[in-house]
Amino acid sequence: MENPSEFILGENLLKSPPNFEMAKNHNRAQIIHNGIINNLDRCLCCSLPIQTTKYSILTDINVFSEYGTSYKYLKLLKTYFILLSIFFIIAGLYNLIQNTKGDLCIKSQSCKMNLNNQSSLLNRLDPEHYQDDVLDVLYAIAIIAQLVFVRYLTYQTNDYYNVDHDYDSEKTIKSCSFQISSINLKWKKNDILNYFRNGMLDEIPVQYNIIDCCLIYDINYLENELKLQVINVQQTENNGRSLKDIIRKTVNQFYVMNNSNKYLKFTGSVYITLSDEQEAKNFKKCFKRNFSLKECPRPSDVIWKKKISNGNPNLQLIKTAIACCGWLPNIAIEVAKNDYILSNPGKSQDQLQINTLLSLATALILFLSTKICIYTIENYVHQSSHDSKRQFWKQYLQLNEFLICIMFYLYPPIFVAVYSGEGSRQEKLWRAGGLSEDIILIILVNGVVQILFTIMDIRQAWKLIQFIYYKYFNQESNLTQFEANKLLSKKFNFHQKRVDLTILVFQCSYYGYLYPICYPITLISILIIYWLNKYQFINYGTNEQVQFKYRLPKLLIMMLVLSQLGSTQIIKVTFLGYTSGWTFSYIFYAQCIILMYIFLKQPEWLFKKRTSTIKTNLDLQGSLQNNQLYYKYNPVVNENYQSILFSENQQSSLLITQLLLAKQSRQQKYYNALQIKLLREIEQIQKKDMPRNQIRPNLEDVN
Repeated sequence: MENPSEFILGENLLKSPPNFEMAKNHNRAQIIHNGIINNLDRCLCCSLPIQTTKYSILTDINVFSEYGTSYKYLKLLKTYFILLSIFFIIAGLYNLIQNTKGDLCIKSQSCKMNLNNQSSLLNRLDPEHYQDDVLDVLYAIAIIAQLVFVRYLTYQTNDYYNVDHDYDSEKTIKSCSFQISSINLKWKKNDILNYFRNGMLDEIPVQYNIIDCCLIYDINYLENELKLQVINVQQTENNGRSLKDIIRKTVNQFYVMNNSNKYLKFTGSVYITLSDEQEAKNFKKCFKRNFSLKECPRPSDVIWKKKISNGNPNLQLIKTAIACCGWLPNIAIEVAKNDYILSNPGKSQDQLQINTLLSLATALILFLSTKICIYTIENYVHQSSHDSKRQFWKQYLQLNEFLICIMFYLYPPIFVAVYSGEGSRQEKLWRAGGLSEDIILIILVNGVVQILFTIMDIRQAWKLIQFIYYKYFNQESNLTQFEANKLLSKKFNFHQKRVDLTILVFQCSYYGYLYPICYPITLISILIIYWLNKYQFINYGTNEQVQFKYRLPKLLIMMLVLSQLGSTQIIKVTFLGYTSGWTFSYIFYAQCIILMYIFLKQPEWLFKKRTSTIKTNLDLQGSLQNNQLYYKYNPVVNENYQSILFSENQQSSLLITQLLLAKQSRQQKYYNALQIKLLREIEQIQKKDMPRNQIRPNLEDVN
């Protein structure tokens, strides 16, 4: 066998121009599969099989649990679909049928004859005589049925069927682990293990069973030293070696391990995992006086490299504040639209279509401004929550989704359309370009855009443009093989998908009382989104442990239920003089009191109370069947691979297995990305002819 380090380096990913056929094969090899057709036909980059059989589109989504927790996004889609279906079947369908029996739209000259207006509550709503106790009772029953389903769901014992339970068993690893700081910087891994394996608990000698010890290194220091080393070698050697060859031989895990004293700067912190939680508690009692011990994040949550922000934090805060006020210009846009409609009262077909197009443009502007606001706020939160209060910021983001829905999709359409301009309330709602068309087009835009982005989002479209350019129009470019591989890869942002889904469900549940047609539109959208996402995951999902770190929290259930309950009050907002009957008022206020009591005082009636149990070694071993310890997530070095370099039995099957694992490891991916990063930075330095003492690494994360 060739040298182990040469085997792991494998194909030269720095070569250019790239082989796009090889890039296609590499991405085929990364995709999840049900079986292998030809085990010998493997990718030159990662040694994974290329010819595989895909899962059927009808495969149970629980099967995908072995590829991470992203399958739970599909569970969430199913949950929302069931909750909205319950509501529509019990209350929405009755409302829809009764509305179509009305005749107010036909009698009014200002009403635009379309399915939305004819099926809306406006078609039978006479503010002076309207009363529908049956609908109010059905709404109360539907909410109760939803809560019963939520309770059934959250009390499920099988985690695979429950998006409310902990999203995976990594919490077991976390419970048995500690981050220890203030360790002697000169200690090696063996020194640390020898010291912490032996302790004194209540003056009794104790030996601890440490199953993992992951040293934390300074990644910024490593990248800077490797960069300087590459430049030094290029300047001192005159043997004609190219910059790419120098980087390839220098920037890799085994070169770093062989020269660990130079490149690995120990930070004095480690992640230590013990055999069970009780042993971890005893361990903390033993060593907390001499060292700083704190709880670890889950292995997949660890931030290994601290990002250094180059921007002004105050400026970022100002930008975020401006983004939060993005709904104010939307009010001005709504007012301008209403003024135009009033100044052009023509009833011609062309004028009606223009008014409808204005509503469509307004819906698109609302969608874009919402996206900008969410992106800006999340960017600020990610910078603020880097080191501390991550749980607080996570809860803040969930609450922020609710506030954004109110600011962008409740205030501008309703208050502007109803309380500005001339004309009766009814006329402002159902005329062409009125509130009815605004609402239905807002929901259609959000549903259709989600469907389109499931097929291809903006980032993927940009990658496709680059791929076409480099393959057909710039075939002699300096694009590397690694960058070509990235152009053909597809990543799924399940967090963003969930946020978009939450906004769509809020819009449907709030406006569904006045416009019950929102329910079938949203249900059809969710159904299409579900099958498209499942198809995309089967055909483009990778073998990486893609995480969808999300549960079904009380906040979002409250958001769904309260928005449906609040939708019954929308007629009081749109018709200021309307007074509901006593039955309606009693039902509404009783529901509000009961729901607030449940959510605030007795949440365990709906959500299973989380009890903390001591994790045993058996629990830990079960967790390790599907999860990885900290050392495998450490991008800098996996010290267990040192045995590969010095193995005497070069032909053993165990060695080959270890080599394949090393080639597919997180560390290998990190150094492949780092090679490209340093290559582009050094090329920029050479172009500018920057003095050596001004060299500074780019601190962007390459993970």
